[in-house]
Amino acid sequence: MIEYELTTFIRRAVYVDNSENKIGELERPVYLLLRQLDEFGPARVKTLADSFKLDISTLSRQASAIEAKGLIFRCSDPSDGRVSLFKISELGRQKLIADKKMRLERYHNMLKDWSSDEKKLFGELLTRLNEVFIERQDETDS
Repeated sequence: MIEYELTTFIRRAVYVDNSENKIGELERPVYLLLRQLDEFGPARVKTLADSFKLDISTLSRQASAIEAKGLIFRCSDPSDGRVSLFKISELGRQKLIADKKMRLERYHNMLKDWSSDEKKLFGELLTRLNEVFIERQDETDS
């Protein structure tokens, strides 16, 4: 049951994300990168690639495209001036806030018939599932 429901949920989420009904104007990879930078601050390409389990070259291409849109920018790492950090721009933060608001509204509407306890438990279980994914992936990477 879990395998089928999780697979179905992911498929539906990807479908919505790629349809005219997608939430907001930011594509999922852009949204996630902006959320990461907004929440944790400036980061090196390698740090971001590790966080998203992507090749450095893939993350670097994505970041360059996002940078070209003015949503992030490069700055020098104060601890090592030879290294660049990516930082969210004011435009990126504005677009992130707008999209996050739309996403929260959609999820609020989807879960409007759920009790507060059910929503809290669901959030806790999703957090736990994400943590297990990371732990298991780290184990297989070693």
